[in-house]
Amino acid sequence: MAKIQNISEIHPTLGFTEFDILEKYRKSFNESELGKLHSVFPFECMAKAAGLSDRRLGRRNRFSPSAKIALMVLKAYTGFSDRQLVEHLNGNIHYQIFCGIMIPPSLPITNFKIVSAIRNEIASRLDIDSFQEVLASHWKPYLDNLHVCMTDATCYESHMRFPTDMKLLWESLEWLYRHICRHCKELGIRRPLATNTGMWRNPICPTARKERGELQGQECLSAV
Repeated sequence: MAKIQNISEIHPTLGFTEFDILEKYRKSFNESELGKLHSVFPFECMAKAAGLSDRRLGRRNRFSPSAKIALMVLKAYTGFSDRQLVEHLNGNIHYQIFCGIMIPPSLPITNFKIVSAIRNEIASRLDIDSFQEVLASHWKPYLDNLHVCMTDATCYESHMRFPTDMKLLWESLEWLYRHICRHCKELGIRRPLATNTGMWRNPICPTARKERGELQGQECLSAV
């Protein structure tokens, strides 16, 4: 009598084309750049640090806690929009292996808003310090010069506007008045411009207010 074997012992030797194709896909994934990226992230530990867990009640989620973290990493790596990411995820087996899910062709993901829902869920639980600790402990064997601290020195302009003379003069007056109020409070003396506080609370400069008042007056005269 032939010896009975478990299916896990004999399935690699069976002539199932599906097993062979999936194994080839996994091998090509491990050799690809995406597979190398997957190997450097501890998705299970990151999901645990974020407080993500499988729901025991309700509808079963397609994405496990680690798959949610992997999906966000995949989105940042590809630069796709939510809709584009879902479309590529349905048809790209390497993307599915990266996230640890298998999507049947007959049951694709149709709701692209699931990416936004996962992003909001992770953002509500995200703790940067715990994430950095997990990544630092995982990447420490691959890092050199641990005694060196490096920071990003990238600079970019913000709040750009054309610096007209009136804007510069008004901003200097606001800065001066703010410091006068602070010093008067510290010294316990009266502010010299206490009767004109209403002018400083109005975001429109006196010249603009005067011109607006003159225009309103002209409109009233023309209406009469």
